[in-house]
Amino acid sequence: MFERLVLKGFPHVTLSVQHRMRPEISAFIRTLTYPELEDAPQTKTRENIRGLQSNIVFIDHGHPEEEDKRAFDRGDGSSPASKQNSFEVKMVLRIVRYLLQQGYGTDNIVVLTPYLGQLSLLRDAFKSETGTTLSDLDSNDLGRAGLLGDGGSHKKTGIRLATIGTHRSTRRIVG
Repeated sequence: MFERLVLKGFPHVTLSVQHRMRPEISAFIRTLTYPELEDAPQTKTRENIRGLQSNIVFIDHGHPEEEDKRAFDRGDGSSPASKQNSFEVKMVLRIVRYLLQQGYGTDNIVVLTPYLGQLSLLRDAFKSETGTTLSDLDSNDLGRAGLLGDGGSHKKTGIRLATIGTHRSTRRIVG
């Protein structure tokens, strides 16, 4: 809808300086959508991630996603179910363990996923390891879908897990 308003000439302001992403990540955004986007000075002086050869790592694997019919995101109109991938969950768990071994605390790590089904799997995997922190919105979404499994409680410390990419007002939970 926002794109349609902009194309129709509706007044808008475009982000010109970003303050959160590493320049290696914002370079993708500049190439894809915002060629004028600039990096704020503090983004250029961040330390390299300890224990990694590069600050951005792409991982490719051949393990397909599974459908979680208990919940789905209407933002993904191609599927009647949310997505989940147990192989990726195991991989993320190992990566987080490695980052913890490099001296990072759980308060320095956030795991993001676009899918509610994947969020549920991640939460279950991290529960016994480090605990998890969910936003109230994500916790409520999982609770409505019956995916919390512990009556809706979650630890207030631990690895932060969150969903991204799907607009909350379009998310639909099925029970």
